[in-house]
Parts: sequence; structure tokens; C-alpha cells
Amino acid sequence: MRILAIETSSDHGSLALADHGDIDCVDLEAGPAQSTTALAKLRALLEGRQLSVRDIDAIAFGSGPGMFTGLRLGCGLAQGLAIGLVRPVVAVSSLEALAQQSTATHIVAATDARMGEVYSQCFVRTEDGLKACVEASCRPPESLALPDSPASWEGVGNAFEVYADRLPDAMRSRVEVLASHTRPHARDVLAIASRRLARGESSPLSDVVPHYVRNKVALTTRERLERGGRV
Repeated sequence: MRILAIETSSDHGSLALADHGDIDCVDLEAGPAQSTTALAKLRALLEGRQLSVRDIDAIAFGSGPGMFTGLRLGCGLAQGLAIGLVRPVVAVSSLEALAQQSTATHIVAATDARMGEVYSQCFVRTEDGLKACVEASCRPPESLALPDSPASWEGVGNAFEVYADRLPDAMRSRVEVLASHTRPHARDVLAIASRRLARGESSPLSDVVPHYVRNKVALTTRERLERGGRV
């Protein structure tokens, strides 16, 4: 099976292509350039395997939460390909894709949501993959909390570095940070989507939408200051 995965929830997006077990990945240009170069990178990825877009059997994408413009880019590509090619599509949480990078049993994924807040979600690894313990949230780092058990968790994501001095003591004492510089990547979206497709699972087109978690795009100067940001 040939699966294309798209992950653009951060300002460093990526694409991954599975071709009957072989996997190729490419990183997109950082920042605004990723939207103008994504299609060219996709063509190059396919041409590297001597494939055309019509050879793709399924599409997966990181649905967020994350950077608003990036999520719209990834969702738009996934929608266009799924509808145009009449292919199944799988929406994958970008926080789950981030947690996929850990091999621990109990994982907390946390990324900088800007505006003095953090996107976070806790997961437990099972035989069938990762299972979310709670809904994804967007909140100030001081209010982050973990389930009562177990005693220790493994953390992934840049929020552990960006807000290291604002995390609650209870979280710092219970979380061993795997890598604070990690970000969601298309290869992890691909891994999760491959398992779901193998079980015959895909997402209805009504679910092929960005998962913003936070609907407010900007804060006033006063709100930024109250959340520990700068003017």
C-alpha cells in the first residue's frame, strides 16, 4: 500500500511516503515558505519513487492542534487529494504523532501554543497503539496537570523547554523529558495511520478539518502580559 502523510502543524512541516514498506521523508521549508514549496516537495517525493499522485492509495495528515496557517495547509492538501483521487484519508492528532516518538508507556506531549499557553495531552501506550487519557487542551503552563497515576511520565515537545520555569512543581517532579526540541513529524503520522488503515479505519470527510483546540487567534496586549508574555 502507498500512503502519503502530511504534517504541517508546526513551522517546520514534513511529508512522508510509504511505498509497500519502504518509507521516504522530506522536510518542508521553515515558516511561510512551506506553503509555497509544499507541492513541489510532494512532486519530488513521488518522482523519487517514479510514482505519480494517482499511485497514492491513502492520505494521512496531522490535524492539530498547532499553527493555524500550517493546519489549514495540511488539511487543504489532504482534502484536495482525498476528494480528487477518491482515496481514504486518516486524520491524526499532531499531539499523538508527537507522543509516537516516545517508546514509554505513559507519555505527555506538550508544545508551545504561543500567547503564553501550551497544547498538551496525555497518552498510554497499548497493544493497539496510543490511547488518549484526556482531551487535548490549550492552557497556561502553570495549570498543566497529570492523571493521579502512574507516578512517572515521559515528556516530549518544546513546551518543556520554552516554559521550563513556569511548569508546576508536581509536573516537573513526575515527568522525565525525552527531548524538548522534538516536533510532530509526518513519519509518525504515517505510522499511526498505517495501523488504522490495516484495521480498515479511515476518517469521514466531515472529520478532515483542522483541530485547533484554541479558537482565539490573537490576544490583546493586556492579555499577553497577564499570561506572562511580552508587549
